[in-house]
Amino acid sequence: MSKLALGLAGAGGATGLGAVGAYQAGLFSSTEEDKPLTVKEVLSKEGYELAKDDAQFKTFFTEFKTDDGFIKEVNKHSDNNEDLKSDNGEKGKLALKALCSSYLETKDNLDKAVKWCVLRIQDKPLSSGKNWIPTNGNNEETEWKSAFETAKTEMARLGIEGITAEMNSETGHPKIKKWCLENKKLPINIKNQTVQNNVISWCSKQG
Repeated sequence: MSKLALGLAGAGGATGLGAVGAYQAGLFSSTEEDKPLTVKEVLSKEGYELAKDDAQFKTFFTEFKTDDGFIKEVNKHSDNNEDLKSDNGEKGKLALKALCSSYLETKDNLDKAVKWCVLRIQDKPLSSGKNWIPTNGNNEETEWKSAFETAKTEMARLGIEGITAEMNSETGHPKIKKWCLENKKLPINIKNQTVQNNVISWCSKQG
């Protein structure tokens, strides 16, 4: 795959969490003395979007609470150090909001902030009249076949792994579905803007 295709293809390319490695390698600086940036400064510089409202924090908490590392961090911000693993999100969302806030002025928690506190492509509301193609349901296979036929020429041009312009929808629809599921989870940031545009174009439908 060409360097251009790698940059546009999404998951598995150079876009995902690229800022984390660069940050930890000391490539970001805020002064002439190469003072490391805070997590908040890096997120702003790289165009990440932080979760803000209770609904987003509740969604993130319920999704990530089976991760032992996540729940250990969140519990640090629960009332009386309560274990929130069984919480339905009402307490968890508040603890997660506090956790994310605590990361912002630090210089060594960027990876955790990106993993648990920023919006992913799938978290961004679509424009009016558009919805994500469902991953299950009665018409799911038909809709993914249609999506593949629409997108396959451009996907092949960009070098998306396993996709050719000659491929039929029977073979191709599981591939576009897999690509969409992986890339919808990428964080929103400047480097992922082209991938985000492709995800919205290829993985959503009207109505």
